[in-house]
Amino acid sequence: MRFSQIMSDFIDNEDYCSIEYFIHKYKVSKRTIQSDISYLMRISASKGFEIHTKRGVGYLLEIKDDELFGKFLKTLDENIVFKIKERPSQVLAFLSVQNEYISMDKVADIFQVSKTLIKRDIKEVEALAKGYHLALEKKSHHGIRIVSSDRYLKKYLCKEYQTQNVFVRMAIDGVVMDFSHVESHLIREMNREKLNINYNELLNTIVFLKSMVYISLKGNKQPVQDYEFHESKPIEKIVASLIHTMGKKYNVCFDKDSIEELIEVLQKNIRKKDSYVSFTDNLIDDIEIFLKRTDEIYDTHFFEDQDLKRLLLSHMSLLVDRLRNKISYKNALANELSITYPMMFNIAIQFCDILHEKYDLEFTFDEIGFVAMHFAAHMVKEKQLKLQSYNKICVVCSSGGGSAYMIKMQIESVFPKSEVKTFSFLQQDELISYKPDIIFTVIPISYDAHIPVIYIKELLDDKDLYKIRQILECDDYDAYTFINENPIYYSYFSKEFFNIAEDDDYEHLIREMAEDIEKKEYGKEGYADLVMEREAFASTVYLNGVCIPHPLETDALRNVISVSILKKPFLWREKEVRIVFMICLKKEQVEVYKDITKKLYQLMQEPKYLERVIQVKSFEEFMAVMKEMGGANYE
Repeated sequence: MRFSQIMSDFIDNEDYCSIEYFIHKYKVSKRTIQSDISYLMRISASKGFEIHTKRGVGYLLEIKDDELFGKFLKTLDENIVFKIKERPSQVLAFLSVQNEYISMDKVADIFQVSKTLIKRDIKEVEALAKGYHLALEKKSHHGIRIVSSDRYLKKYLCKEYQTQNVFVRMAIDGVVMDFSHVESHLIREMNREKLNINYNELLNTIVFLKSMVYISLKGNKQPVQDYEFHESKPIEKIVASLIHTMGKKYNVCFDKDSIEELIEVLQKNIRKKDSYVSFTDNLIDDIEIFLKRTDEIYDTHFFEDQDLKRLLLSHMSLLVDRLRNKISYKNALANELSITYPMMFNIAIQFCDILHEKYDLEFTFDEIGFVAMHFAAHMVKEKQLKLQSYNKICVVCSSGGGSAYMIKMQIESVFPKSEVKTFSFLQQDELISYKPDIIFTVIPISYDAHIPVIYIKELLDDKDLYKIRQILECDDYDAYTFINENPIYYSYFSKEFFNIAEDDDYEHLIREMAEDIEKKEYGKEGYADLVMEREAFASTVYLNGVCIPHPLETDALRNVISVSILKKPFLWREKEVRIVFMICLKKEQVEVYKDITKKLYQLMQEPKYLERVIQVKSFEEFMAVMKEMGGANYE
């Protein structure tokens, strides 16, 4: 964006910059440059700098607070370029934080596109605004602006602030500076009243308070005359204290509606510290029964993890009470977690489903995501324990020289608590008597060691060490997995399960794909039903048209990834469907599953490769593009 470029010009020039310099460099009107610099001057005091003007000479930057100025520069990312599909939502965000009418020329200038394109976007902007109960008002010779009730505008700003929208964040943080005092005050008051809040709830509350101050300052609110707080009610007591603190700090007043809305927000996010002790005994039994059953299915060790039991008990007790009161909140990581940790997300779905049946509770997608985090954290612990289980490690080299010592040092960095010993290929008897738990070798071994053997290169780099760690975290590997150019899961793609499809119904498409997998005896009987059952919980149509349907329980006969590329992409429940990767894996493939979805998540975020994958005409071309994307590097 041009603001960032203008600030860079000021920083690079020790002398005054003339307005003609900016006009010539950016090829815009004098009025546009004056408007940009005027905006920077308005916010300068709160951002740690000052812009001096000298008639007939130009503008000069003075940095007054390095820390504040540094933070401001970070928000001005000159590489912010919005995709065409994103632009209407970003235009709406930009308009929502303007204090007056904005001309189409100004909007076009901000987004560095033509006025014609902005005019085309406006209809979509209006439709988006309507969904948030906002309205786009147009006035001849003035421009456009957003009109709305404070309640709906506040709700919209909170949502955009939490999703890191650059326009909303800059606007609110530019007005509401140094909010730590208010946050600390809220926590102190809660502790005094013996009330509890978790971190996500605290973030929700703080964002609401910031938007409340921002809107009140923007609208010049008149003070409420003698609002009657009930001091006997802890939350109203806290609200009264917050209103006083924010009013004094920011010299702002709040109307009756804002105060009542703040009371509602605190009631949703705050509870008594001892409110979760209900039905604990039953919940302990539910957790232990579920963990035992899950361990039997997936050969995991959830039941042995006392920390996991404790965390689940604490989390679920609070969650059940919260859901009973119809209180829920956003989980910013839920969607990414469902893509990159699909098995853990499925386990969380099954766990929540049991509680749904037993306690008649409806779990949201975001709440399931919070539960999935506990299971994902346990799997990280299991991986660490698995690596620690190799106590004695043997490295076989062509000689016992410097290269052997270097490999030994590198292997020790992967297994810091293990004993690592090197042997030359001639020391067969010594190696056997050492009784290692695993062997790494650069040359073929002529005898059956009856323990895991992995062939490695004589010169290892950081990527190789990461690859070794990944291989040992999986259960499905052989001696040649490391020196194989491609990851294990590349063999799961098959020409037999590759298709250029024509369909306009996502559920029909994945039902057909699942039935094909089941019919060809890769998936067990009922595989298709489990895929549709998982789809019923939450859509597997993810980012940029990439879909990853999979069964609720992972227990295949054979591993396969079925691929369907849509000849004509279509919309399914407001999300685009372009390519479908259906996962069918054996139950022991927990880590491979994660590697696959990590690869596909990368594809979602790489438009260049995604477009090439969508355009392929054959299985061979598809595999070539996937490998080119970096499979050999175990990205």
